[in-house]
Amino acid sequence: MENIYLYMIIALAFLAIADLVVGISNDAVNFLNSAIGSKAISFRTIMIVASVGVAVGAIFSSGMMEVARKGIFNPGEFMFNEIMIIFMAVMITDILLLDFLIL
Repeated sequence: MENIYLYMIIALAFLAIADLVVGISNDAVNFLNSAIGSKAISFRTIMIVASVGVAVGAIFSSGMMEVARKGIFNPGEFMFNEIMIIFMAVMITDILLLDFLIL
């Protein structure tokens, strides 16, 4: 039974990486659509601004993570197996909604 938690952690790691790739790509594309469509500045400048914006957003998003960590539920109230099930459910739902509905 102990191996199931190892498999869950490995699955969570792969789901988190996939979610980050799609999420960051989605943010960049949302910015690029309007900027490229309006032809306000050159494509190179748009790519530089988008790259810097996505990097800054990823680096300084700790405030949002703090809300997710402390504001949604108190992990101290749950047992380990319940926490693992909650995390798996959240990640699977996130992947289904973000990755499959956007694409």
